Amino acid sequence: MAPYPNAYQIEEMFANRGIPDRFHQYLADPIDVTVVGQEFHIGGNYKNMQDFHDNIYARVAAGLKEETIRVEVRRVIGGGDSAWAAVESYCTAESKYGMRAHSEMSRGTTLLIHSGVLGRPYVLEFVDLVRFDSNGKIAQMKEFLDSGHIHSHVEEHESKTKDGKENNKE
Repeated sequence: MAPYPNAYQIEEMFANRGIPDRFHQYLADPIDVTVVGQEFHIGGNYKNMQDFHDNIYARVAAGLKEETIRVEVRRVIGGGDSAWAAVESYCTAESKYGMRAHSEMSRGTTLLIHSGVLGRPYVLEFVDLVRFDSNGKIAQMKEFLDSGHIHSHVEEHESKTKDGKENNKE
């Protein structure tokens, strides 16, 4: 038996990326996460699960309708006998502000049908380079993504909220 999760197990882990409680069970704590991006307030290095969650996932997800988040894994390279793997993903979701959110994270294409007016699309494709520890948990992760697009999404949401409450000035 291989000492690290195989490609199918890794695919299952990352398919749960949109559900923090499930995905976080696959992360070591402490974890070392680097989000690549220049002049990007979410970009940086996070050394524990809480920082990773609060500064990345929670800020991006806060502007999305949770029930619409869909994650698919397109490709996994590595794992099994190697502690390292690369995961290409595709994610779709709908923004709370009427724009369609569409993010590359899987093997299929998900079309979101909105009952109202469709706004500008939110498209994100990314790859995670991960290293597993001896317990099969993700100990290190480096994310390569469209940092400008996520930055715009987070800025839009955070400009429309104040102290965690929706700011209804439109």
